[in-house]
Amino acid sequence: MIRTRNRLINQWTTLFMLLAVVTAPTALLLGSDIALAQSTPVAAAAKPAGNSLRIGMKDLGDPQGYRLKTVRTQRDYPFTRPKGWKVLPSSNIHLTFQHGSNLLPERSSLNVLVNNRILKSIPLGKDNVTATAVNIAVPPELLKDNNILSFQVDQHYTYKCEDPFSEELWTEVLPDTALTLNYSWEPVHPDLAQYPFPLLDPLNNYTPTVVGYVVPQSVSDQSLEAFGVVATHMGQQAKWRELKPYLGDDSALYSKDNLVLIGTPSENPAIQSIASGLDLSLSGGKFNDKNGATLPDDYGVLQLVPNPNNPTRAILVVSGNGPDGVKKAAHVLAQGSLNKVLVGRSAIIKDYQKGADYPYRAWDGFVLQSGDNFDSLGLPTQTARGITALPLFYQIKVMPDIFLPGKTKVKLHTIYSYASQLDATQSKLEVLLNGKAIKSVPLDDKNGKSLADLTIEIPTEEFHTFNDLEYRFHVYPEKYDLCRFVTDVHIWGTVHNTSYIEFPGEVKAPLPDVGLINDGGYPFTAYQDLSKTALVLPDNVGRTDLEAMLQFLTRVGRESASRKGIELATYHASKLPDDVKKDRNLIIIGQRKQNKLFDELKDKASLLTEGTWNTLQEDQKNKLAQINYAPGQGIVEELLSPWNENRVALLLTGENDTALVRDAQLFQNDAWFKAIKQGNLTVVNDNGPQSAILLSKGEARFFHAQDQRGGFQIPTWAWIIGGFFAVMGFFSVLRFLFGR
Repeated sequence: MIRTRNRLINQWTTLFMLLAVVTAPTALLLGSDIALAQSTPVAAAAKPAGNSLRIGMKDLGDPQGYRLKTVRTQRDYPFTRPKGWKVLPSSNIHLTFQHGSNLLPERSSLNVLVNNRILKSIPLGKDNVTATAVNIAVPPELLKDNNILSFQVDQHYTYKCEDPFSEELWTEVLPDTALTLNYSWEPVHPDLAQYPFPLLDPLNNYTPTVVGYVVPQSVSDQSLEAFGVVATHMGQQAKWRELKPYLGDDSALYSKDNLVLIGTPSENPAIQSIASGLDLSLSGGKFNDKNGATLPDDYGVLQLVPNPNNPTRAILVVSGNGPDGVKKAAHVLAQGSLNKVLVGRSAIIKDYQKGADYPYRAWDGFVLQSGDNFDSLGLPTQTARGITALPLFYQIKVMPDIFLPGKTKVKLHTIYSYASQLDATQSKLEVLLNGKAIKSVPLDDKNGKSLADLTIEIPTEEFHTFNDLEYRFHVYPEKYDLCRFVTDVHIWGTVHNTSYIEFPGEVKAPLPDVGLINDGGYPFTAYQDLSKTALVLPDNVGRTDLEAMLQFLTRVGRESASRKGIELATYHASKLPDDVKKDRNLIIIGQRKQNKLFDELKDKASLLTEGTWNTLQEDQKNKLAQINYAPGQGIVEELLSPWNENRVALLLTGENDTALVRDAQLFQNDAWFKAIKQGNLTVVNDNGPQSAILLSKGEARFFHAQDQRGGFQIPTWAWIIGGFFAVMGFFSVLRFLFGR
């Protein structure tokens, strides 16, 4: 999305710039084949039947519209055309605009362009001073995968010498302007080499991606693991795009959604029901190779085929004739580009070779240690040019396990350059962090500067895991003449990617804390391939257990980015190996009475209730907290693992199916997920989460980097002092309202 970046220009008497005094009308300069738009009163564009996407100004990044100032300026908006669409000729731009009342129509025009081709040139005269609507057809053949919609003005209010910054010079694109793409779906032609397309379209930046998973409740540990690996990997591929997975059944085969079928053909009847559309045939409930020979049980099978019931949708089959084959297929799929064998509609997986161990804390694009520069974060050098240049934006991401003590300062070192011939009285560089202005410096060297260092001290309280850093160059030229043509391309400002950040923190994280999950999925993603994480389900898996698993792992995937596959382990509770229990962070899902692992945690958990009230006590004497808890509320609690104090266990639980559904909603709903606050316990109502800290002294610790690496070395913990709890402010009686 493009953010709102309106630049207010000072009064013309204090500014210096230039542009043409006498300029031919833009329509004449750009060609004689430009059709002049016919202005009409403002009215909503008619909505055509069929598939239609409306991309409004809010979606483009300017929810309040955009005002085009000065003699000549342009605003560009990138947009994409999803791969599976056939755009129809009825697609259009519904433009509403207004402009300054003194503009000369014979010398002023508003041009609408797509991919640098002018679709309409509109004279700016008395008949469209107030809000006016124009519908402009968008030729489908003009569109590519990535496109630019542009609004360009050439505007004048006099034939004489004019001030290019006069308040008379403005044209405003109003908020109800929108690009409407009408389309039909093309039949899919799946190819595993293009996975995750078409299940997930990398060019669909507008609507949530919906994917249905068909996974029976009675499956092996290996098929459960395959489910977890595929869901996590799909989340990683979606990244920032909204992804709405759901758990379907056989009826999903007749839906309008792309689907994933997981398990052996004997475990998952849905696979057998689409046998006629598979690339590798089924015989007697077993897969055959292309020569008709039955595949061994430990061979994996991947098939990406059109849905026989809907050729515009695809079905991914992750299977095999035996459970080990299903597991192999999922892990190879998650390795992505590392496996060149994935080509065509099907692949037979004879063996699976785990990639090299994923490094600890290898989070691409995150500040890992003090002194990391922008280049190491993958951030480019950027230049702002001219007086109407947009701000330069950077997202600064800091590892969530970097502990920044209060009352100390982060030092931001900005390396910047700027042009000569600037008006020193008006030109400046303004720096903003998370929407707040933190520094402004003059650009007052008449010879310009190269690689200047601006150091800004920022309180650690202002720095978070995800930060928006913005640089605004306000640059104006010196010595301009109203009656002389000059351009502003020679004035500029640059921020270099040698800029860097110093901070006083150390690598350690206070745990347990559910709130760290929305800081990149920590600690479960400390290894981005989840190789130190295991998921545990009840022996008798329920549908809501699988739904909670799906939503949690999809979210963890969206919060992480592995380049070497997914090494998540998944087990039924009774089959959890002791070495996995001791070595990994655990995600334990299920109703309290149905997952036997909860019995081993009842002395550690804060909220495993028998009735509707639970009083927590310390040494059976001093009341610590009282919780008003309803059975329908979901519980998400993190605690130190009783099997390894260097690991944590996260409980997704509750008293009934309604509670588990709410746990699932917590991770599916973006707003709810972002609302998780610091604390070891989150209770989920039907209107979102409420977080609290319910810890006794000694139950919360700092995890240092070396603690996470190894497993069984002597811990180097530092007890969190009482002040930690005072800051949290939750040692008073806490009450949670019943869910509605």
